[in-house]
Amino acid sequence: MICQDCGVEADTKHVTFYQNIGALVIRFPKSIDGNLCKSCVHRHFWTMTGVTLVLGWWGMISLIVSPFFVLNNVVRYVLCLGMSAVPPGAAPPELDDSAVQKVKPYVSELFERLNAGEDYHSVAKAVADKSGVTPGQVALFVRAVAAMQDRE
Repeated sequence: MICQDCGVEADTKHVTFYQNIGALVIRFPKSIDGNLCKSCVHRHFWTMTGVTLVLGWWGMISLIVSPFFVLNNVVRYVLCLGMSAVPPGAAPPELDDSAVQKVKPYVSELFERLNAGEDYHSVAKAVADKSGVTPGQVALFVRAVAAMQDRE
């Protein structure tokens, strides 16, 4: 729903990509893990896999680890190819006063359904459809309420 890398409201999928740089007896691993949009999946796959393909083999442990990292990245990337493209001009959602006022009438329904264990994405979509805001704005509303609860 909201990309954890760029913040855009778009179709997301949970992925983990790994990168490895080998240096004889030491290695420098790096990873990214989260719900990412198709653009971020594409960018991180090519960056991290490219670095691993070029620099990942230059160490004793890295010689063994790097092929697994590349294989993992390729499999996860292929599984994401069917994702919807990020809409042109997509931007991170904003929770303004207008959106808050539109969601307020549905607060009890929203939190009752979430507390009952319903899927977060479907509840956000249903409340967004009823209130005339985006699911990302509903998610930001839930986060804002949770943050206020944490302060108390």
